[in-house]
Amino acid sequence: MKIMIVGAGGVGGYLGARFIRAGEEAVSLVARGAHLEAIRERGLHIIDQQEEYTVHPAHALEDPASLGIQDLILLTLKATDLETGLESIRSNVSEQTVILPLLNGVEYRPRILKHYPRADALEGCIYILSNIVEPGVIRKKGEIFRLCWGKEDFDPADYAPVARLFDRSLPRHKPTADIAFEQWRKFLFISPMAALTSLYKIPMNQVYQEHRTQLRRLLEEITALAQAKGISLGDKEIEATLAQASKVLPGAKTSMQLDLERGKPAEIEALVGYVVKEGKRLGVDVLETERVYDLLKTRLSEGNYHE
Repeated sequence: MKIMIVGAGGVGGYLGARFIRAGEEAVSLVARGAHLEAIRERGLHIIDQQEEYTVHPAHALEDPASLGIQDLILLTLKATDLETGLESIRSNVSEQTVILPLLNGVEYRPRILKHYPRADALEGCIYILSNIVEPGVIRKKGEIFRLCWGKEDFDPADYAPVARLFDRSLPRHKPTADIAFEQWRKFLFISPMAALTSLYKIPMNQVYQEHRTQLRRLLEEITALAQAKGISLGDKEIEATLAQASKVLPGAKTSMQLDLERGKPAEIEALVGYVVKEGKRLGVDVLETERVYDLLKTRLSEGNYHE
């Protein structure tokens, strides 16, 4: 199977390394900068809970145009880079190519199909704590790993090669026709946490301790929005999300908060702006999310996020 990872950072690089270690020979990693150069020179080194290992992909490059048609393309980019990433794979996609997005946020399949109407586009979400600790080196933290993938009216038997790949290479994965519920269940945690950690410039455990009422309000708004879209989130998921927030390690920050601190493009639109826009479109009250969104946007437009 010809596999390409577009955005081989902490998440994509880890997945690519697992595929290579499981015996896949045609794995290509699309990366850039010092990370790409390190992979080319020394391979990709993984630091996992109980082991360390180095893999050498078939190809490591910035522009995948020369790689030809792929069987499976994983998009593990920041949401801010999705459009550029989709344009970059134009020579790699056929009607048989399976494209699986594993980005923060929801509803990426329509955007993929807008670029590639005849491609076999899925939806997905992943739970993992992994990041680049230095160029060419990825550390996975803790035991957390769960990959969900599929689409509406999905039959896993139609994707047997992909399922077998995930069976032999990944700790846990779940093919499902109810992928929208899985995506929104994750979104229910990451959207409010990204918004509030970024607004108050504090880690997740402090958000839970100091702003729990506001956190609950954001959770309620996202749940109402999901329900308006026919997705069965409810009080059970709100309470589970609050319980999850109560157990976050002290000092842990969201990726959006870290991006803002570093002056990098942040996923504000995918994680917060999306809720505001969809709420207005569907007539759902998301006023608290809108207030937080407006404050963040004002700070950024005035260039005073760090003040």
